[in-house]
Order: sequence, then C-alpha cells, then structure tokens
Amino acid sequence: MIALLAGARVVGAQGGGAQVTARIIPDSVGVGEPFSVELRVRAPISAEVRFPALPDSSDVVEPLDPRAVRDASTASVLDRTALYRLIAWDTGQRVLRFADITVTTAGATVRYPVRLPPVSVRSVLPADSARRVPRAGRDLIALSAGWWRWLVAAAVILPLGAFGWRAWRRRRAARAALGPDAAEVARDGFNHAGRLGLLEAGEHGRFALAHVAVMRRYLAERFPQAAPSRTARELAAALVGSEFPILPERVAALVLRVEPIAFARAPVSADEARGVAGEARAIVQEVETALKARADRDRRPRRRPL
Repeated sequence: MIALLAGARVVGAQGGGAQVTARIIPDSVGVGEPFSVELRVRAPISAEVRFPALPDSSDVVEPLDPRAVRDASTASVLDRTALYRLIAWDTGQRVLRFADITVTTAGATVRYPVRLPPVSVRSVLPADSARRVPRAGRDLIALSAGWWRWLVAAAVILPLGAFGWRAWRRRRAARAALGPDAAEVARDGFNHAGRLGLLEAGEHGRFALAHVAVMRRYLAERFPQAAPSRTARELAAALVGSEFPILPERVAALVLRVEPIAFARAPVSADEARGVAGEARAIVQEVETALKARADRDRRPRRRPL
C-alpha cells in the first residue's frame, strides 16, 4: 500500500522540491504478526531530512526495533528511506500516527504530515472458535456394581503395605548389621548382675565388680580409648579431651575404689557394694542421656544469622 504525503512543494535556491511517499507492508496482518512502514524522501542533494522517531500509537501497536534509515542517494539526488517495524496486539482497523517529516533546502524548511491508511488487523483464531461447544467429560470409572470400590482400595493399599514391609525389613537388617545398642547391653548386664543373688550369698565384692565391669564395657563401646584393660589413672587420662560428657575423675574414682577388691580381695560390706553398683548404673545413665541430647542438638537445623 503506497500513499502520497500531503505537503507543499519546496522551491530552494537551486529551484528544486522534495518528493515524499510512504507505504505499509503488508496492509493486512494477523494479531502478533510484524509489519513495516517505509517513509521515503527524494530531494536535492543539499537538502536536510528529519524523519519522525517512532509512531504515536496506542498500546495495541508497538514498535519491534528502533527506526532504521536506508540511504540510496546519488551525486545529484538525496534518496533516504526510514524503516519502522511494528506489531499489533488487537484486531480491527488501526491508525498509525507519525510526526511530520521536515525537509530543509537552502534555509527553507517544509513540514510534511504523514497520512497513512489504517492497518487491518485480523484474528488468528479459527472462524468457529466462539461457537464451538466442548463435549461433556467421561466418567473416570464407569462400573455399575459396587465391587469396584474394593478393587480401587486394594490397588492403593497393597502397594503401600508392600512398601512399608520392605522398609521395615531394611531397617531391621540395618540394626542387625550394627549389632545391639551399647545402652541396651549395659541395661541387660546390670539386670543380670542383680539377678545372680551375689549379695544374698555374701559375695559382696563380686557384686560390685560385676556392675563396674558392665559400666566399663559400655564406656569402651561409646569411647574406644576407655579400654577395660586400663587402670583408673590411665582411664582418666584417656577420657580427658575426648568430649566425655561427665567428669572423667568420677569414673576413675569408682574404678580406683574397686581395684583393691579385684586385686587384693579387700573386704567390702553389702552397703558399700550397693553403693558401687548404684554409682556404676548412674554413670551409664548420665553418659547415655548426655550423648542422646548432643545427637539431637546436632540434628537440628541451624538458623542462619540475619
């Protein structure tokens, strides 16, 4: 589509005028399809031409690129074309409004208003899209009897049950591979030492030594450096600096207390033996409680500083 621009003929010092034309390529586009506007000026070689920057359009027509200027001038004729790439976002007849083109020749300036026919913007949707009625959706399960509910329940419950059973088997196998927990072994050992009837038989020393032995096996399991073969002083020195949750001197004092019983058969009363057994149980309980609290604290997510 080509349209002549309205404007006066310019007569300069050289006696020449300007010829200004415009065209829209194409004149009919779909929504979202680009189109171009070309403004061409032919004037004497000494003329100065100024094209409008961008069209003054609404939101339904937008520029795609900045204005481009193509120069095809010769030695005697100024020939320049401004190219505008645009895109339309709504249907209907869209009018593009450009600012004036100015041509200056020998000090005389003439303004040429740009008059373009409207651009026809058509819809890209199917012609019958507004009258198309979708069919109603089908039922997911079209069964007349009620037994299908049991079938659906079985299809959901059986995989979940199989998954839970396999998870339980994996946890059980993992626990078996790790062996019994040290705290459970110590608890069973203390209960076994109490059921032997050593106090009733007058074996007070053996009663105390049995409880201390259970405690030392537990400590060696939790802290490998606390081997049962170490003396009281060696045990205290080994536990220092190992993040032992209670005072190592307390353990050393209990071991030192039963060393005369173990190596010299020193006599011990029933009350003293009960005191040794109670202290051994208390040490195991306090160490285990502290270790569990430390593990729970380490598993908690740490807050990031603000």
